Amino acid sequence: MKIITNNQYRHILYFHELETHEQDELKDSYNTVEESSFFKYRGRVYDLNEFMSVNNALNGKGKDHDLYGWDGYQNETFFSSVLVKYSECGEAVRVGLALS
Repeated sequence: MKIITNNQYRHILYFHELETHEQDELKDSYNTVEESSFFKYRGRVYDLNEFMSVNNALNGKGKDHDLYGWDGYQNETFFSSVLVKYSECGEAVRVGLALS
């Protein structure tokens, strides 16, 4: 697995901080959208509530697993996933792209 990241943190955004057209696209998706937190990556808005915990993927492999050190993932395609790692303050995420 290859992981691509520029190691820059992206601020976590709340619904009211998104642009109007982004809010319009998300608001019909589900009822609790205004309570969610988001970040922008590669021209797209991601909802952090849709990410799975990496702990489930590690299956006890620990440091030997490619996803070790990341907090969450969301599958994009059969061959790629977006990864997130929360900052120490919890107000930003580092984002990566995992390719297999």
